[in-house]
Amino acid sequence: MADRPEVGPLSKEAAEDVRTVAKGGAVQVVGQFSQRGLSFVFQAIAYRILGQSPYGLFRQVSQVLTIAGQLGLAGFNYASMRWIARARAAGQPGGVRGAAKVGAWASVIGSAIVVTGLLLLAETLGSSFGDSAVDDAEFARLFRIGAAYVPFFALLQVFRYCTQAYKTMVPSVTAGNVVQPTIRFVLGTALLLAGFEVAGAIVSLVVSVGISAVVAFWFFHRMMTEAERTATPIRETGAMVRFALPQAGASLLGIQSLGLGILLLGLLEDNAAAGAFGVALSLQGPANIFLGGIVNIWAPIVSDLHEKGEIARLDGLYKTINRWIATFSFPVAAALIVEADLFTRLFGGEEGVAAAPAVAALAVGNIFYTGTGPTGYVISMTGRPFVNLINSIVAVLLYVGLGLLVVPDHGFVGMAWVDSGVTAVVNMARVVQAKWIVGVQPFGRTFYKPVAATLAGAAVLVPWSLFADDNLYLEIAGIAAGAAVYLLMLKLFGLDPEEQHVWKRIRKRAFRRGR
Repeated sequence: MADRPEVGPLSKEAAEDVRTVAKGGAVQVVGQFSQRGLSFVFQAIAYRILGQSPYGLFRQVSQVLTIAGQLGLAGFNYASMRWIARARAAGQPGGVRGAAKVGAWASVIGSAIVVTGLLLLAETLGSSFGDSAVDDAEFARLFRIGAAYVPFFALLQVFRYCTQAYKTMVPSVTAGNVVQPTIRFVLGTALLLAGFEVAGAIVSLVVSVGISAVVAFWFFHRMMTEAERTATPIRETGAMVRFALPQAGASLLGIQSLGLGILLLGLLEDNAAAGAFGVALSLQGPANIFLGGIVNIWAPIVSDLHEKGEIARLDGLYKTINRWIATFSFPVAAALIVEADLFTRLFGGEEGVAAAPAVAALAVGNIFYTGTGPTGYVISMTGRPFVNLINSIVAVLLYVGLGLLVVPDHGFVGMAWVDSGVTAVVNMARVVQAKWIVGVQPFGRTFYKPVAATLAGAAVLVPWSLFADDNLYLEIAGIAAGAAVYLLMLKLFGLDPEEQHVWKRIRKRAFRRGR
């Protein structure tokens, strides 16, 4: 992209905000590439080794363990981060130590309760998901094998978010986005190849999260100042609980994190339908990389700027971040919509192509999910987690109700359209709420740039895909042509002041290193 003359140069404060987000976001995006890339390859390997039905079994068990982990965590990762950030801003080392202790112990207690329930109810859960007596027993066995995931996950998240309160992403990314997926990929692939099937994949998940929790604790302990390590803990247990529990509900009941589609298909259909939907979900990962890379550095910044009353700065930064997310996410979603069959074939061979309609449907919802930016964090980190909780409850009720109506006649493809519709409605509602409650909204005057560039790229890709007629090399060439048009349009539109600022700093650092 060529530099354009700056229009409305950034203020000192705005430049500082952009630098913080760009630096932290860049680290997290690298971590997201590592995590999602390794996860994507591992999922593809698992699908090809296990087959669609056992892969569906694996995705269902993994999703139940994910929900159990969120229950055990109980939102104390967010509470720990917010209270540590506040204590550091107020110069209270005791508050830092107290917040970390409350978060860690609360997650341990919550996890113990959840693990007990999971072990006692393993047969009941198994009979709900299984399609036969043998299937029921296998589900129960896998739930018990994976139970240790719950406390390991809770502690990993608490210590990761404790480090994020220091406005740095490197420790969190290293523990959660590099160490964990790498161990899981290496160990999980080895166990699958050795013939341990779904149990091997679950064991690799448990071991990788446990080791990563230790790494995250080590990072946090090293980051604490001497005063923070030795200070008498100041615990605000009641306030943290009041914040954590509704935030836990919002996080747990989030459509993306809850994985309701897989669970409903497992209950209403069979493992094969859940497996096909799992393929469609896995392929959405690349479109979410940049949003996932921004949110964790965005959350403490929201809390900091709101505490200082800097709403105008928050609004400007929100618009910038949302434009960046759309710039990286929209073209990927468009490619998934137009060339869904290509991506499913690359993921799972000819058997995976059946998931193509669901891939395209989910990508439509992803446009709304990424295009509205990290709005939920704006609402929660300004002290309104109950609003997000209500949003999530409404979303789950809509999702389940529509799923029960649609799935019996339309299967996993109908489930995908339900997912997209509910995602669109809830995320647009959050935009309205953030504007009304906080006074900020994500759509700046230059948001048209990624939208127009994506439409231009799609205008090339759609006729090309018809001409390619399932020829692998022609389809890949069409995606390359669409990407070239997309980048050309962005170049013609030029850089905004925020991008100019980041680009100049990159060139300045590169020049210094070159010398």
